[in-house]
Amino acid sequence: MNQQPHPTTWQSHTFRAMGSQIVLWLDTADWRDAAAAFAEVQGLFAHNESVLSRFRPHSELMQLNGRSGQWVTVSDMLWREVTLAVQMAEMTNGRFDPTLLHALQQAGYNQSFEHLTLGLNHGRHQIQDGPFLGHWRDIELDETRQAVRLPIGVGLDLGGIAKGDTAQQALALLEKTGPALVDAGGDLVAGSAPLDCPGWPVALSTPWTETAPTSDLATFWLTNGALATSGIDYRSWVQNGAVAHHLIDPQTGQPANTDALTATVFAPEAAVAEAWATATLIAGTDTGIDNLLEHDLAGLVIGRDGRILATPAMDQLLQGTALKI
Repeated sequence: MNQQPHPTTWQSHTFRAMGSQIVLWLDTADWRDAAAAFAEVQGLFAHNESVLSRFRPHSELMQLNGRSGQWVTVSDMLWREVTLAVQMAEMTNGRFDPTLLHALQQAGYNQSFEHLTLGLNHGRHQIQDGPFLGHWRDIELDETRQAVRLPIGVGLDLGGIAKGDTAQQALALLEKTGPALVDAGGDLVAGSAPLDCPGWPVALSTPWTETAPTSDLATFWLTNGALATSGIDYRSWVQNGAVAHHLIDPQTGQPANTDALTATVFAPEAAVAEAWATATLIAGTDTGIDNLLEHDLAGLVIGRDGRILATPAMDQLLQGTALKI
């Protein structure tokens, strides 16, 4: 959300969930209604995190991961996220892959990122060996029983999809009260425009570096859609003397060797934006942009060499033109 003076009817609420700072915005003059809506949404994030977090050993997701090879009947929430993740893997031809849990652990990302930044994860870690490449096609789904069977030795990480879809659910709750925007760690989900504005004023930031703070690359109006950014500029750490990051290339099982620094995608739904931001970053600048063009998506990629590539649809959005989706 662009930090500019805003109307007094714009209520906001901030809390932490899913490893991110969550900021809710709601356009309503009734602060009581806003407070009730904010409390409901904070409860939603807490519940979804308890079900979907891979960092909580007793979460339903980790219970499913611990029973690979078996049919497991799952809750409505976990069913929704698993089926959504498989759909996104298919849409991106596997560049977004939810079955990379063991590869993430092997890379050293086996605890919440705020602990990694404290230097608690710089050593060697022993994890259970097992397959972790390209097994999303082998996930079995039984809609009648609402049951899931993971391939033996495969674990799911629902990560950004879970956070993005929770933000989408949060927006639906907030919009019962008024126009709203959800900022989930910089990933934005916007509904209808606030009163007397063409949209919500948001900013696209430059990549993060240790020597220079981020700045606004562009500011524009966002409405009725989701904007997700994936990058290797911030979530990185030292593993066995080398820098590692959280974006795994499904073809290698290693942190992606990409020439892209960040990738931002605008889409009608948060899950689509999240999946394509990850897929684009892993593909690299030129291939990533080509894939977005092929699927008629609005996206922007910043390369390690400083190049900024954007699709025509993203250019249109950044120029303040209403983007039809």
